[in-house]
Amino acid sequence: MLGFIVEGFHDEDKLKLLLPTAYVVVTNGTRLNNRVRMDIDGAISSCEKVFLLTDPDEAGELLAGMIKKEYPCLLQIHLDSKMCMCYRNNRWKTGVEHCELPYLESVLRLHVAEI
Repeated sequence: MLGFIVEGFHDEDKLKLLLPTAYVVVTNGTRLNNRVRMDIDGAISSCEKVFLLTDPDEAGELLAGMIKKEYPCLLQIHLDSKMCMCYRNNRWKTGVEHCELPYLESVLRLHVAEI
């Protein structure tokens, strides 16, 4: 089984469209608290590989840095911020949840053979 760490539930929903059986840890934003640590430990013990898939923005990179510092074994998947943008509510948003499925699938194929 493959594991992924994402920031939000919408990111999990997007990922599950491509990998419905994936083990997904949702951090609920840019937090690295004890619940998230326990969930990451569970993913590491249950999965063959665990990937870090955070938003391609400043907050996502900050979270990725915190997690990688404590869990250097995790593999990070980088997304192009231009491919993850959406204009909504009079502002631009960047995130995994906003990228098109074919783009996410192409990036995941570089790292995951099961797609």
